[in-house]
Amino acid sequence: MNPLRIIILLPVLLLWLTACTTALKDEVIDKVDWSSQQRLNNQIQSWTISGRISVQNKDDGAQLDYEWKQLNSTDYEIRLQAPLGMATVWISGRANGVSLKTSSGDALFDADADRLMLRLNGWPLPVKGLHYWVRGLPSPESEYSVPRWSDNGLPTVMLQDGWEIEFRKHTLIKQQFVLPRKIFINRPGEAVEVRMIIRKWLINDD
Repeated sequence: MNPLRIIILLPVLLLWLTACTTALKDEVIDKVDWSSQQRLNNQIQSWTISGRISVQNKDDGAQLDYEWKQLNSTDYEIRLQAPLGMATVWISGRANGVSLKTSSGDALFDADADRLMLRLNGWPLPVKGLHYWVRGLPSPESEYSVPRWSDNGLPTVMLQDGWEIEFRKHTLIKQQFVLPRKIFINRPGEAVEVRMIIRKWLINDD
């Protein structure tokens, strides 16, 4: 097995056993105007989120703790850590590309973040899309549609770039930013599912 895949590919049984320990607090969000909320959320250019992310395809499964520090509109640092501290990956994104290092000393670089994850895992992980989706926004780089809405005026399901993004839970930050706390993402026809739990939302002040 490619040593870089050790950080990502863990037994599926471990994935589902540990997933049972994650509990999120339900929050009531008042009805919002999504167009106005998009403009507000798009103002968030520097932020930190942390929690747990799981990825599963028909053959493999993985569950990782993560911390994502978005420094500005283009630069970010992501740390992925396997359960029990088994291994760690650091991903550093800059305008000219993305570099990846593992705790075992391996390193990769690519001009495209999504292509880098495909090289690493053998299946897609939409890092570029997640930059927007974690803020409840569609990426401005491609067309999208919203086939399902919640009663409070927020998208429940959004389709973009071949991905189906389902927003399961939201939270209210600073009494104005309605932001996702639980996102399920799947790619129909490719048996790939990403589940992202956001346990901490921090908007960095200028």
